[in-house]
Amino acid sequence: MRRGIGRAVATAAFVAVAALGGVPSTTAAATTTTATAVVADDACAANDNLGEIANNFISRCRKGSIRSVFPGQHYGDTLGYIKGCGEASCRTAWKLLNDNRFKK
Repeated sequence: MRRGIGRAVATAAFVAVAALGGVPSTTAAATTTTATAVVADDACAANDNLGEIANNFISRCRKGSIRSVFPGQHYGDTLGYIKGCGEASCRTAWKLLNDNRFKK
C-alpha cells in the first residue's frame, strides 16, 4: 500500500509542476515523494489505546492464541487499568498485550 501512495504523490507533484510550466528533475521528484510519504503510527500499540477494553483490543489487534494464556479476569478492564495495576495478573496481561508473538 505504501508503494501506491508514493506513486500517487509523485504523480500529483509532477502534474502540479507540469501545470505551472516546468518539468521536475528526478532529484526534485524523489525529494517530493520522500518528504510527503509519511508512515502512520502503529494503530495496534497497547500504549496508544489505553482507553480501550482489553477484549476489544485483543479481537482487533492480537491473534486468538493469546486467549489461552491471557488472565481471564482482565478481559473487561481497560488497557490503562491493566498497565497501572500492581497485581501479578495485570503485569502478565500487560506483557502479553505487548508481546510480538501475538501481533496480527
